[in-house]
Amino acid sequence: MSIFRSTLPRAAGARLLRTWGARFEAKRAGGKARFHVDSRKLSPVMIDSDLPAWKELKKEEVWVEELPKSGGALPPVSIQPRLKIGILNLMPLKEPTELQLSRMLGRSNAFVEITWLCPDDYSGKNSAPGHLDKYYKRFSQVKGETFDGFIVTGAPIEHLPFDQVKYWGELEAFFDRIRDMDAGMLSLCWGAMASLYHFHKIPKHLTMNKQFGVYEHAVTPHPLLQAVPDQVGIPVSRHTTWKYEDFEGKDDIEILLASPETGPGLVWDHKLRHAHMINHFEYDLDTLGGEYWRDVKAGAPTGEKI
Repeated sequence: MSIFRSTLPRAAGARLLRTWGARFEAKRAGGKARFHVDSRKLSPVMIDSDLPAWKELKKEEVWVEELPKSGGALPPVSIQPRLKIGILNLMPLKEPTELQLSRMLGRSNAFVEITWLCPDDYSGKNSAPGHLDKYYKRFSQVKGETFDGFIVTGAPIEHLPFDQVKYWGELEAFFDRIRDMDAGMLSLCWGAMASLYHFHKIPKHLTMNKQFGVYEHAVTPHPLLQAVPDQVGIPVSRHTTWKYEDFEGKDDIEILLASPETGPGLVWDHKLRHAHMINHFEYDLDTLGGEYWRDVKAGAPTGEKI
């Protein structure tokens, strides 16, 4: 089974989701998590060589190929069939998310070409000056392009009602375009809340305290989760949740991962081929720790200490 539709073997798209269930061998070097990746890859991930993630991926021996500049020739490896994936990155810290998702796609057996996206009415105030203009395309710039699939990240706006989000109208049109394109989608955290609400009117609910930490999740047997062990630990970092009762009578969607403490984690839409993950399988070893100390510094309680 595949999330993303393309001319590639059907199992390839599923591997993009299943890679997070693989075992990472991480070592600490100078206080930084180091990922050792098997360099015997079948296919690369193609990104802009000026993107900060490029150097780190090379260091980790992930097979990356340079995305040609405008008008430039494609590298010889590009004759292979490839998945064209658009990533809508709404996370406040762009560079860590770019590295995390590029790394995970680079660990798959599918040749992936990444296009980074953002809404027209989006500033990304935490991004370095010029970062979005240099590496990202606005929705209006890709209006005529087709993609095999999309990834939609979280955003630090879960406290807002959806219709109060500045770019909500743009985002709804974007979701509709994904459906009309018959493209697969993997949505994460707030992106999962937003897309599941748009397509199925599943609301998000504020929690009494921030749900924060690594929680075990029960796994429902499903082809997408073949490499994922039961009671898998997944990072959780949010003030909102889904409730089981909101899924009653929704025959097109199925809960595949769930925690007794934090609720539904992964929801599969078998009709649209959308996977909605409310948590963060893409986080690095030190991401939760960084968020904890950020919250402590800001005076925002996160519940019990890690």
